[in-house]
Amino acid sequence: MGRMEAMDRVHVVPDARPGPVTTTSYSRAWMLDPEAFHHEYDALYASIESAEGLTRMRWLATQTWRSTDLVTHDYVDMLRTGSADDWEIAYEEGHLADWYRVLMAGHVEPVPAVASPKALKDCLPLLGFTPSEARRLAYGRELQSLVETFGSVPVVAQIAPQLTIGSRGWLSHDDVVATIERLRGLDPRCFRDAQDAIPLIEDLYGLLDSARAHPDRVLLLLCG
Repeated sequence: MGRMEAMDRVHVVPDARPGPVTTTSYSRAWMLDPEAFHHEYDALYASIESAEGLTRMRWLATQTWRSTDLVTHDYVDMLRTGSADDWEIAYEEGHLADWYRVLMAGHVEPVPAVASPKALKDCLPLLGFTPSEARRLAYGRELQSLVETFGSVPVVAQIAPQLTIGSRGWLSHDDVVATIERLRGLDPRCFRDAQDAIPLIEDLYGLLDSARAHPDRVLLLLCG
């Protein structure tokens, strides 16, 4: 997605903010162009030594946070970050990790998500997946590994330590392909005592199959 196309999504309503997320367990998923996003973020980060650069980066993040574009709204609504109001009070280094997550909104495209990530996590071990594999497929990898894979050295040093526990998640294209092959190889007999797992596995397969068609993208997973 081009820079201008991404910014076209930002339609601001002063002091507007999407409504609160409900506590029901659910998820949303998107495809992210990691190269385009990190190229943009790295350039913004490189400019924050100046007051003008920092102000611009904060402005872009606050405009995205307050956007009324539906795709942006649905994405930002799922994030566990500070708010635009917080960022406007005073700058803190921790805001850079918030802005990293928020500014992805200009580079995402939604895809169908699994209906219940918790139920998926609980059922996968019944089919031979380890608990850690089940958590990864339900919630994604920590974003620390995303920035370490695609970010510049200064960005990695600055924000990677802030994107560990509670900062999920994403899956690489290799994750997607490997899991599809593993699901295809499941013995149908393993579902005899796990009938409830069938719709969950169908959800997961549908999500991964959508992502497989985009080898230059990664899969973002956010849960409510």
